[in-house]
Amino acid sequence: MQESEELSQPCEDRDFAEWHKGCPWCAVWVVMLQGPDLESLLQQARSRLGDALLPRHARQPHITLAYRGLCRGGDRHEAREYDRLALRADVAMLQSLRLRPFAVQVAGAGSFTTVPYLGVGRGQECLQRLHKALVPMEPAPGWRYVPHVTLGHYARRLPLREAVDKLLALIQDLPVFEVRVLALARYAAADIAGPLTLEGIFELGTGRYVAAPGALWPEPL
Repeated sequence: MQESEELSQPCEDRDFAEWHKGCPWCAVWVVMLQGPDLESLLQQARSRLGDALLPRHARQPHITLAYRGLCRGGDRHEAREYDRLALRADVAMLQSLRLRPFAVQVAGAGSFTTVPYLGVGRGQECLQRLHKALVPMEPAPGWRYVPHVTLGHYARRLPLREAVDKLLALIQDLPVFEVRVLALARYAAADIAGPLTLEGIFELGTGRYVAAPGALWPEPL
């Protein structure tokens, strides 16, 4: 009997209040990526997938290192998962790694059931090391960290292989990025496709954490 082909899972562009319970932000450690070549590539990739994606995707290009969870500044909240103490522990751990600046290159393409993505080639070892340090216990059995640049959320069902094949045609002369800082970012928990807000940066060259203007947790930690 032939195995059925895996299909994408459509997403809803809505406020998942049952998840965040009013906790306003969600924190993530990321590597931010920017440049005209990458922006052009992402636009072409989204165009190739067309109406298979939700039309709105305002999140800046990035590679997620570690999900940190729901958060807010000030008072406690029943759903809060990340706070100043957790950030302090993260910074101490990153300092202990003594990781130097490194290069990453976008390479290949793939898809999870909910989102298609461009993959990462060069720089995998450093990204995996950072993730393992930040997330020593994987969240589920068989879970595997895959560094990637998300293109958006699926709006309808289609074979994942079909989506990936459309993206692979674009994969040539992909940009290389020098990673000198890691970013702690947050996004509004009520907006699954909203932009990232910078909370602070960790400088790989100095081991220093610098809070961004308007940070939930301003210095000193």
